[in-house]
Amino acid sequence: MIILSASVKNLREISVKEKFLWLNAKSYLISVFVPFILLPWIDLLSAFLLYLGFLALFSVLEFFDEDIADIIIAKSKIKTKTKSYRA
Repeated sequence: MIILSASVKNLREISVKEKFLWLNAKSYLISVFVPFILLPWIDLLSAFLLYLGFLALFSVLEFFDEDIADIIIAKSKIKTKTKSYRA
C-alpha cells in the first residue's frame, strides 16, 4: 500500500478582505454615498468634512472588526414581516 501526501503552504488566509489604506471597498462606498446623498442639503465643504469623518470612523471601527461595513449594510436592508408581495 502506497500512501501519498501533499502539503501546500498557506500563502493567504481565505477570510482576509482586500484593503486599501486600512479600509475595504464597502467602507469607501458608504463614506462616499452618504455625503453625496446629503449634498443638496449641505454645502460642499460640509460634505467633504462628513466624508473625512466617515473615513476616520470606519478606520477605527475596522481596526476592531473588519466586517463592520458588511454588518451595517445588512442591518440597513428593508425588513418586513409580510409573506406575500403584490405588484
